[in-house]
Amino acid sequence: MIFEIAEIERRIGYVFRDKLLLRKCFTHASYAHEQGEENNELLEFFGDAILDYIVTEYLVENEKGDEGVLTKRRAEFVAKTPLQEAVFSLGLNKYLLLGTGLAKNPNYEDKMYSSLYESLVAGIYIDGGVLNAKKFIINTLIKNKKVSKKVKTEKVQDFKSKFQELVQKKKLGTIRYEDVKKTGPDHAPTFEVALYLNDQKISSGKGQSKKQAEMKSAEKALQYYKKGRKR
Repeated sequence: MIFEIAEIERRIGYVFRDKLLLRKCFTHASYAHEQGEENNELLEFFGDAILDYIVTEYLVENEKGDEGVLTKRRAEFVAKTPLQEAVFSLGLNKYLLLGTGLAKNPNYEDKMYSSLYESLVAGIYIDGGVLNAKKFIINTLIKNKKVSKKVKTEKVQDFKSKFQELVQKKKLGTIRYEDVKKTGPDHAPTFEVALYLNDQKISSGKGQSKKQAEMKSAEKALQYYKKGRKR
C-alpha cells in the first residue's frame, strides 16, 4: 500500500519533520502485527491526554460556565463520535493502515478512527510542539463543533431507544432498520436507512453514519406516532 505522506500533510495542515512518526500515527495494531511495525496505541494514549488538556484550556479561556458545564462541553469535543467525524471529514480514514482481514471489511463505527485522531494529536505534539497540536485541534475539531454551544435537548436524545420503548409499551410489533443507499465520496459519505415496523416502512433518515441515519429515521417515526399519524 502506498502511504501518501504529502496528501495527508495537506489534509491535516501540518508538515511532519519525522515522516516515520506520521506513518506510525496511521499504523493500526492489525497492520503492525502483519508487517512487524510499531502500532499507534501509545500515541493514542498520549494524544487522549493532550486533547483533554488543550480542549479544557480552550473552554476555560473562551466559554462561560462552572466545572459541570465545561465538563459536558468538553465531552462534546473529545468523545468518539466527534473525533470520528473529524477524521472522515478530512478524508483521513482511507489512509489508516489496516491488517488484511480488517482492510477488506472495516467497521466504520469502530474506535480505530477516533484513535487515529488522538494519535495524530500526539504525533504533531511530539514533532512540532504544543502550539501546532493546538492549531490542529482548533482547526479540525473545535471550529467544526462551535455550532453545538447551545445544543438543543432533542438533538442529543436517543430516539431509537425512545421509539423502542413506545413500540414495546403499545405492543406495536417488531422494529427493523434497513440500509437504503450510500451516496457521496468515501471521505464524506451520506447514509440513508429505512425503519420498518412489522415489515411496513414507517420512515427513513439520512446521516453521516448509519447510526445517525437510524437515529433520524427513529426520530421521524416517533413524531408520526406521537401525532397519531401512521403509514
